[in-house]
Amino acid sequence: MLCKIPDITDGVISLFASGRLSTENYKLILQPMLKQYQNSTGKVCLYIEADVLLEGWDSQSLTGSGEVQLPNFEALVLVGGPDWFGNAVKLLGPFMQGEVAWFPLTQKQNAIRWIAERT
Repeated sequence: MLCKIPDITDGVISLFASGRLSTENYKLILQPMLKQYQNSTGKVCLYIEADVLLEGWDSQSLTGSGEVQLPNFEALVLVGGPDWFGNAVKLLGPFMQGEVAWFPLTQKQNAIRWIAERT
């Protein structure tokens, strides 16, 4: 499940993730928001908060067919999630085109401050 939450700061797409994410989550929720922000501001900053039930993307969404693709973004901050989430961000972050950070849920205010400085 992926859902929009109230914006944590102006100019930042704010989302909550839990369970297994699907291609439909991407196509119906994330992709339209990304296009809207790119058209209105010319840049994309993402805040994604996850609970410990996050399992990741449905494997059918990541088959190499290009169904789920993050656009170019300026900054992405991921907050909370299960233990593997932070490790995955640290591992893959250097390969992303924008700035990427992960914060444990206990440091949510630091995550908000980090992304707000990049808008």
